[in-house]
Amino acid sequence: MIKRISAIILTATISMSSLVNPANAMNGESEGGVNPWMNTKLSAEERTELLLDEMTMEQKIQQIAISRFNENDTGETVVIKKGGTSKYQNGEFAPEGTLPGCEWQDTGRQIHGIEELGIPTVRMTNGGTGVKGGSCGNDPEATGLPSTPALAATFDRELNYDAGRILGEETRAFAHHVLLGPGMNLIRHPYGGRNYEYFSEDPYLTGILAAEQVKGIQDQGVQAQLKHLAGNEQETERWTMGVQVPSQAMNELYMLPFEMTVKDANPASVMCSFPDVNGTYACDSSELLQDALRDNWGFDGYVMSDRRAIHDTVAAIKAGTNVELDWAPQYYTEEIIQDALDSGKVTEEEIDNLLRPRYIKMIEFGHMDEPYDEFLPEIVDPIANGASARKMAEEGAVLLKNDNDFLPLNGEPKSIALIGVEWFAGEAKMSPRSIRDNNENVNAPYTVTPQEGLENVIEELGYDTEVTYNDGRDPKAAAKLAAESDVVLLMVGDNPHETVDRDTLGFPAIDLDANKDKEDWVEQEPLIDAVLEANAENTAVVLKTSGTVLMPWLDKVPAVLEAWFPGMEDGNAVANLLYGKVNPSGKLPMTFGATEREAAFATEEQFPGTRQDTGKVGGPGPYGDGSDQLIAKYTEGLEMGYRWYEANDVKPVFPFGYGLSYTTFEYDDLKVKKIRSKANSKDKGNNSSLSGIDVSFTIKNTGDVAGKEATQVYLTLPDEAGQPTKRLVNFEKVDLEPGESKRVTVRINQTDSNHPFSYFIPEEPDNLANWADGEWTTVDGKYRVHVGGSSADTPLVKDIPLNFKLNKDNGNKGNNGKGNSKK
Repeated sequence: MIKRISAIILTATISMSSLVNPANAMNGESEGGVNPWMNTKLSAEERTELLLDEMTMEQKIQQIAISRFNENDTGETVVIKKGGTSKYQNGEFAPEGTLPGCEWQDTGRQIHGIEELGIPTVRMTNGGTGVKGGSCGNDPEATGLPSTPALAATFDRELNYDAGRILGEETRAFAHHVLLGPGMNLIRHPYGGRNYEYFSEDPYLTGILAAEQVKGIQDQGVQAQLKHLAGNEQETERWTMGVQVPSQAMNELYMLPFEMTVKDANPASVMCSFPDVNGTYACDSSELLQDALRDNWGFDGYVMSDRRAIHDTVAAIKAGTNVELDWAPQYYTEEIIQDALDSGKVTEEEIDNLLRPRYIKMIEFGHMDEPYDEFLPEIVDPIANGASARKMAEEGAVLLKNDNDFLPLNGEPKSIALIGVEWFAGEAKMSPRSIRDNNENVNAPYTVTPQEGLENVIEELGYDTEVTYNDGRDPKAAAKLAAESDVVLLMVGDNPHETVDRDTLGFPAIDLDANKDKEDWVEQEPLIDAVLEANAENTAVVLKTSGTVLMPWLDKVPAVLEAWFPGMEDGNAVANLLYGKVNPSGKLPMTFGATEREAAFATEEQFPGTRQDTGKVGGPGPYGDGSDQLIAKYTEGLEMGYRWYEANDVKPVFPFGYGLSYTTFEYDDLKVKKIRSKANSKDKGNNSSLSGIDVSFTIKNTGDVAGKEATQVYLTLPDEAGQPTKRLVNFEKVDLEPGESKRVTVRINQTDSNHPFSYFIPEEPDNLANWADGEWTTVDGKYRVHVGGSSADTPLVKDIPLNFKLNKDNGNKGNNGKGNSKK
């Protein structure tokens, strides 16, 4: 049962233009047997079969591809051919379809309804960090959430559910049915142009928090669409490039968060990615979409391609790509599919299989019976959502350095120099969108600049401190201001974008004026050097980045705060942290390394790849340029992220899970208890009944101020498993007053969807084409439990022998991460 907020149920109306018998559809009746699939007394499956039986093949084909134009459009259909660049239609463009007030645009994010069958138009929107970029050009007001790494850095399940709740609520208010998110690819390397959309380098953290976001989205009556399955860890030549990922790494790392979210949150849909994954493009891959997604995980929703990600009509149909996304259909056209049917390459039942799960989901979510045919801004409380966004930004910020308790600030400084490029210090830093026109930021109801936030806090605390802003365009002027000020707040960042990867791990020049002449860009590195030369000892650096950056000046400054892209409440959130109104509690969701080339990005072969003659067209753009295909080889295998640093005994600048506080915490008294299945609970001497472990420990606030600590539980498997190092298997964020202690207990089940005690054994390790074939295996032996505040700081360690009856782990759902804490 899909839950929907009551305001939606009370307010939503049935579109008179979408249903033949709207009144009868609402009560599940039909006149004279008309539209029996609108009978709500039938199951979603029964209704879908009745509908499919009634549809013509022409109607079915129309329903398996995104439509560029709305229902009232009378212009000629434009088919974008390979190599073409036009994306504009011929003829007049109707301003409205079945959504009054919608200024329709030709983005191609809607599937047209069929009025005579009562099938409503389905509208989709982007929005990992705020709703924008849907079927309507007039974007709604939407909460500007922090970037996804910031949400991951909270290590907080409830906050991520609330992020999903806001996204779902505002998508519903926008009268759209599907949210294209969350993005769930792993942050394999720091160059990724879309790392700001992804959670973490760790699959468990990603899977847990993505599942919470999906639940939050779908509880509002909106379908979530996980993306991008799979191998979409870079933007360089993303449309044509290929990845070669060893089977074990594919299953244990890159597929795992998707598997967890499918099993734990039941998402309605999944987006297949651009890359050629181990020899087959993702949207054409039965290994990916049938063997792994549906057969192994039990996914019952539908798959939509990324834009222009299908390469073969027959292969995509047989793989189960249910919907083609493009400017206009290229591979799912009536002509191509009819030819495939006539030649026997595909069957009508295979076409029905493309429609069946999407219609079932539409019925389950109520979209077939209650089409979203009007905007509902009244269901959104922008002030309350803004407060939630501020809390997310505050709890996701990571205090990286704080020598001699430089922070929090107090009323002693009488002058503060706020210095930095406008994007980072002059305005609220919103999470980027893409490099496309008018798709940079969400249309937030308000924003709070850094200076406004600082002045708000200073006034509230009753301090007499003046804040002066310098935009960094003239490093000499910035240095002069820094030298004359008691405290310097230097705000710097990076500017990643969809379609391109970062070209440096330093701080790039910023093109504030969209000027192609790089001589007019604002340089950040000279600005940093000038400011630190003038007053390094009194400078706190605030990073606003998508992830790892190199800081050769780190030893010169007393304090560094990673604020990510904080969103519309930037100013308030950062100021609250700097002045100690909020105690930093974020933890790094990725490792901060020391060089431009290490770990999974040590070689060009690993990233961005090298050109190989695979027989497939490579090069930039959707259709390439005739070059050999770019192939990125994941030769590091399982040694990605913190696993590489630990396996190779390399100390990073800041490890995964790291984050300081204005207080201190002490871990003590680790206990690990075996848990037996209820069926065999009386047979306490029989190891065959073992089902998992309870890990309990005490955490104490040993400082003078209240604070939160994201406690982390890691597990090392027996040597036989051949794992490079320990893995994160649970976490619990604990709130403690000064001197307070709490007992924390978390359960780790063998059947949890992240396979905590298991490893994947490929059936054919050397055959990448069959990467999904194999089994999860649990070995008997000594397991080691680690507990602490980061991957590199686990003061509590305990070994425990475990012998599981079920050695072949099917990865069924458990409670996956539920824990508790008490005094």
